[in-house]
Amino acid sequence: MTEAIHPCLKCGVCCTNYRVEFSIYELQSMGGTVPDELAHEVPGKGNRARMNGTAQHPVRCVALGDLGNDCVGCTIYEQRSRPCRDFPFASYGCHDTRAKFDLPALTDAEVERWAEAA
Repeated sequence: MTEAIHPCLKCGVCCTNYRVEFSIYELQSMGGTVPDELAHEVPGKGNRARMNGTAQHPVRCVALGDLGNDCVGCTIYEQRSRPCRDFPFASYGCHDTRAKFDLPALTDAEVERWAEAA
């Protein structure tokens, strides 16, 4: 029997739909965890940084990558910024974005099974 894979690892559309902006204090150079080379300071907002790839359309965060075994995900998952940590699995934003990219809605069983792991 093959092990079930979390739906987020077959999706990744949140990383291709949302601007990811956060405090510069989340950057490694400022004592945080987000690698500096993956973000840039937001012009006119001296205390804000933005993940590269999320400021223009089409959006694609530079940290979204191939994890192997037909899985996609954040290549800096443990170092990701607060907005990414706070994006709720199976939320309205999740369902809306999946629909925007013509992905099937998550089933109640998937949500129940994976809610704690997200």
